[in-house]
Amino acid sequence: MYQKPLPKPVNKPTDQGSIRAFTHYKELLERKYTPKNHTEIQGGDPTHPEHLLWMCEHCIPRIRDDGLGFAPEKYSRWLGYIQGCLICQGFTTVEAERDRTRPWFTRE
Repeated sequence: MYQKPLPKPVNKPTDQGSIRAFTHYKELLERKYTPKNHTEIQGGDPTHPEHLLWMCEHCIPRIRDDGLGFAPEKYSRWLGYIQGCLICQGFTTVEAERDRTRPWFTRE
């Protein structure tokens, strides 16, 4: 399914922690997988690493403050889903992700 690309944001999004987390998971997954939206495949697996990579690539440009992207509640759910799938599949652990991402979401 074709989607018109979003224009570049005028200002840098304020939620850099989420962008950093999605980018981390994207880089982890793209070493071995290519992005594929499994929800558009008959019998596709939305927990497959290809789909998780697609989710990362789809979401990163939609984290923005101008009303053209996803609401924070939506991309936060996507991030939690990706993290949960990666943990269940043995890519990482709850402890490792807590320690890695906590500083990205802590405001000083």
